[in-house]
Amino acid sequence: MKNNSFLATSIVVLCSLVSYIIGDAPHFISAFGLTVRSSSQLTNQLYEVVVSTEEVLGDQKIRILVPTDYATSGVNRRYPVFYLLHGAGGSEIDWTTSGIAGKACSNLSLITVMPNGGEVGFYTNWIIPGKLAPQNWRTYHMEQLVPWVDFNLRTVTKKQGRAIAGDSMGGFGAIHYAELYSSNFVYAASFSGALDLMNPVIQSLIYSIRIIDNKPLVGPFGYPSDSISSNEWFAQSTTTHAAVLHDVSVALYTGNVGSLEVALRDSSYRLRDLLTLFSFPVYFMDYGDGQLIGYGCDGNHDWLCFNAALIDVLPRIMAVLQQEF
Repeated sequence: MKNNSFLATSIVVLCSLVSYIIGDAPHFISAFGLTVRSSSQLTNQLYEVVVSTEEVLGDQKIRILVPTDYATSGVNRRYPVFYLLHGAGGSEIDWTTSGIAGKACSNLSLITVMPNGGEVGFYTNWIIPGKLAPQNWRTYHMEQLVPWVDFNLRTVTKKQGRAIAGDSMGGFGAIHYAELYSSNFVYAASFSGALDLMNPVIQSLIYSIRIIDNKPLVGPFGYPSDSISSNEWFAQSTTTHAAVLHDVSVALYTGNVGSLEVALRDSSYRLRDLLTLFSFPVYFMDYGDGQLIGYGCDGNHDWLCFNAALIDVLPRIMAVLQQEF
């Protein structure tokens, strides 16, 4: 039985490598700490892969959108990768259900990767994971998923070939990852992200978003009252590390309608002001009630505006991403 299992695995790996070499449709195999449990093709361009990892509890789903010509473009054609992160309470399906990534990205020369980040994972390695351990989302995404994607797909495997963006919690995650792994991304965008973790209003929102182990949400960042020397809210705030974004183009979007959007709005301004102070490239749009950006945005913290921000930022991202032929 062991020999048959080894033979079956070897055949899968060989077929995947052959497909990679001749430029065929994607076939996903285990690597870099990710074990592929299953994969399915949802549409001509959209795939869903289920993986497991020792870094995060439970199986994890990833949605991957490939360009229209991926299967026919040949071995020398490599595409840039766009990591698109979801917000709190969401999952990997968000950007292809409520979001319009399937429509907005499908005609671009771009591989779009939409991983699960947990309902309240906050794109970090949790300080207090408790019964949900392990909750090492940062390690899973940045040290396993990124090289796994490059291994399985014909990608531009350098900084100039990657961009990252997200909404709300995912907006924080996009900037946070671009700061901690600045050599991975040439562009990072936040759509109404919770960027300033030292803002008491944002701390209160995150702290009270979910009760786990009969406690407020202390898992990702610990307690806001911790001393500054050991305070992970300070250590992981995007405003704390703004200085490392000197070679990353940044886009920040915010509106001003609804209590949640207004609560998060100040953090976008805070990060913008820091980047401007450092003379770093930043594109900033406060679209107010949505009329400035259009596309049906109403200024709220909702999918109408997240989708509008995606439509607006994609040409800016494509202008800097590198293609390989």
